[in-house]
Amino acid sequence: MDLMNYTAAEQKQVLSAGQVQSLDILALTNQELEDFMVNEYLENPLLERAEQRENDLMTSIEKFSESDAGTSYADQHPGNPDDREHFEQEFSARSGDPVKELLLGQLNWKDYSQKQMKMMSYLVDCLDEKGFFTHDSGELSAESGYPKEELDQCLAVLRELEPAGIFAPNLAECLIRQLEAKDLAEETLCVLLRDYLTELVSGQIGTISRSLGISTIRVKEYIHLIGSLNPRPLMDVQSEESSYVVPDIIVSRPGGKWTVEINDQWMGEYRFSDYYIHMMKDATDPGLTAYFKDRLARARFVFGCVEQRRKTITRIMEAILTWQEDYFIHRDSLKPMGMEDIAADLRVSVSTVSRAVRGKYVQYKKTEPLEALFT
Repeated sequence: MDLMNYTAAEQKQVLSAGQVQSLDILALTNQELEDFMVNEYLENPLLERAEQRENDLMTSIEKFSESDAGTSYADQHPGNPDDREHFEQEFSARSGDPVKELLLGQLNWKDYSQKQMKMMSYLVDCLDEKGFFTHDSGELSAESGYPKEELDQCLAVLRELEPAGIFAPNLAECLIRQLEAKDLAEETLCVLLRDYLTELVSGQIGTISRSLGISTIRVKEYIHLIGSLNPRPLMDVQSEESSYVVPDIIVSRPGGKWTVEINDQWMGEYRFSDYYIHMMKDATDPGLTAYFKDRLARARFVFGCVEQRRKTITRIMEAILTWQEDYFIHRDSLKPMGMEDIAADLRVSVSTVSRAVRGKYVQYKKTEPLEALFT
């Protein structure tokens, strides 16, 4: 057998790293995109959030950190709860109370006397609607007739229950206890919560950074961590939790004309940080200047990918509506339509269409997965 060497011409497309990342961003759902942008924000000082608040928790902090004097138990529940008849009536009236079931259900009644259980039931009734315990035990002792020392002992037991942060005296301590439960209670983070809530609410990242002697990126990381905590320990305890799909695309038909909207208004809005842009311009250190330019280029690239994702998904959805108009308007059967059909109409690759529709939901009269529209 004769072996011969020969050269054959072959055309092969090679994607750059930037193109690969752009396609990866296209494939993200809105929720995944928000997570991606949060990570970019935490790692890139050239990015900042456009909102006045860093995240939804900041609104909660503002609301719950307002000083509100706790009303006494006597004002809320007249009568002496040490009276057996009153207690039995009160306990009977509250049978099925989800808060009491959640908290007292965690206790082993054999470990406590009847009086201790009555005191703990009484203390549960003293919680405010957020799950905070804002009362003075001495005042409660005078009103209820229970010894202060015994109330404090029962309170210590209740503060160890789930959800973490229950029975905290205020928002800062509530969040700190949740951090302690996760073994994340760094000293600096605790100081931030206890001493800089006002600055946190108003988004004064620079002030916090200088006061605590940490970088602004570190402050952002703390804020993101705080955002994962629950500012209301009793949130959703008394309401039935419902799960539903949040659509990525919302379609409407005002005046008989299709309108396609990317459902991302709830997401954070990001922009370039004027503070660091000026710092970059004034920097005299070549290394620092190069770093800022690299971060700026990264931010511009990400913004470009996000905008391209928006345009691509919108165009694909508009093409789908052209194919499946009768289905959306009259709920007729779906017409035969493959991803290659949409790709041919828009002159893009099938893989682009596949990434754009993967895992995404569209809402028009009902919410349904985009992928289910292809036959």
